[in-house]
Amino acid sequence: MRTFDFHPEIRRSSLFAIWTILAMSTPAPVSAQEIMLKWGFQEGSQVVMQMTNRMEMLMPGGFSSQVMDQTVRMRQTVQSVDLSGDATLMVTTEHMRMEGIGPAGNQLYDSDTGDIPSDPAILGAAAMVGQSYSMVVQPDGTVKSVQGIEELVEAMRTSFPPEVAPMLDEMFNADILIEIAQQGMQILPTDPISPGDSWQTSFTMPNPLLGEVTNNLTFVLDQVEERDGKTVALLSSTGEIVADAPDGLEGLPMEMDVDAEMTGSLIFELDRGLVLSSITTNEMTMTMSGPDGASMTMPMTTVTSLELLEYIPGG
Repeated sequence: MRTFDFHPEIRRSSLFAIWTILAMSTPAPVSAQEIMLKWGFQEGSQVVMQMTNRMEMLMPGGFSSQVMDQTVRMRQTVQSVDLSGDATLMVTTEHMRMEGIGPAGNQLYDSDTGDIPSDPAILGAAAMVGQSYSMVVQPDGTVKSVQGIEELVEAMRTSFPPEVAPMLDEMFNADILIEIAQQGMQILPTDPISPGDSWQTSFTMPNPLLGEVTNNLTFVLDQVEERDGKTVALLSSTGEIVADAPDGLEGLPMEMDVDAEMTGSLIFELDRGLVLSSITTNEMTMTMSGPDGASMTMPMTTVTSLELLEYIPGG
């Protein structure tokens, strides 16, 4: 076998060339300087986002797991931006697909087929397809108000049994609607930040079983990179869920204990001021205890991802 003996300078040059090629094939970090995370609301612009959610619950008593997969495509249009930077956004649900697998049987719904789901829970969600609402959002992502939700609630009302429909008015009051809308808008820090800096957000939602459920999240700016000619911020998040559970479940002499934690990541593009993608994992364990001391535990894992499908500039 023939061998080649390169001069040391040639070896160093070759290694440097290989290192340069490898470095060019990876995202380039931006110098550690302060950046401003800010939503880039531009009148007339549109973003199409797809949310994918998978929930898996291990049922007690030897029953098989309950799995629910949901995919929702939403279009967000900036209708106006005032002098303070507050934007009025129109949000429309364009498509929904839901598939449930569990002990009670399997369910599948896809809004593109035009079929009517038989499961009441899926039926209520399906009523959102084609419906729109508007919200006023500050430059940092804080939702100030929500309008036009009455048509959505009315569409859902006709999908539920008569005895359940009145509950919708309690479930969708003004404060709750803002909290629901806020979950779709990332709240950003109002001051410049550098890699390693963090900030906190919190929102509370009612739950029929758990009472008031508060999500406390901490976000960290991990790095700023150049990708495909765009400057992006890489964020990570951790969090906890605190449930103000009632002493007993309605109609049942049981107590509920919840242990949960969340982890996630998010990619935010600085140039256009929008989220490119995100993923959040929620690990929750619910333990229900009876007066006789017996208890049962239900572990549940929820993975939610968000992806930008299309961006249409305004102007």
